[in-house]
Amino acid sequence: MHLEPETDTAPVAAQVDLTASEQPYIKRLHRQIELLSAIILALATIGTAWSAYQSARWGGERTAHTTAAFTATVRAAKFANLAQQRISLHVSLFGQWSAAVSTSNQPLADFLFDRFPEPLKSATVAWRATQPLTNPAAPATPFEMAEYALSENAQAATWETTALAEETAAERANEISDRYLLFTIIFAVVLFFGGVSGKFRSQALDVAVLLFGAFALLVGLVIVGSSPIK
Repeated sequence: MHLEPETDTAPVAAQVDLTASEQPYIKRLHRQIELLSAIILALATIGTAWSAYQSARWGGERTAHTTAAFTATVRAAKFANLAQQRISLHVSLFGQWSAAVSTSNQPLADFLFDRFPEPLKSATVAWRATQPLTNPAAPATPFEMAEYALSENAQAATWETTALAEETAAERANEISDRYLLFTIIFAVVLFFGGVSGKFRSQALDVAVLLFGAFALLVGLVIVGSSPIK
């Protein structure tokens, strides 16, 4: 009589039961991954749109400051040119007056002096008070006196300062615009990792990719939140 060997089916049944018990946990974990992935994708999409918007706004700010700097530079050059023209005229008048004085042609000297424009007249009066012919410490010409101050020079200096300030503001706006453009790249990376999470056969790999995307999203949001807003 031949007896069939008994087959031990207990381990197989236990394995089947264990696999069946793990199914609810696996499904629940998969749903959690999908939910977190959807949240990350939504926040990353908002972050991308916001960063692109801010980059465009700051780009417009840079353009406005650049235009203002160019305008201020042109006006500064205009007033500097006017100042140079006035100085040339004053130097010519002063030279003629000095020649009349040196040749003792007092009527001509008085005629020219009476028609000195300001601030040449005030500067010449102050200069003559320093006794330039006998005082070696006196300025050589009235153009070195504090009284000789042209309004055109002052306006040119003001516009030069304005141009410098606008150029600095334009550079800052450009840096902020570039920074927000970098944020769009960071959020694009987050969108990628959020999109591919849940697509792998390994749940451990899905979780790792999702956590990396969440970390990048958190870093991006913190930096964006501390950046200037336009």
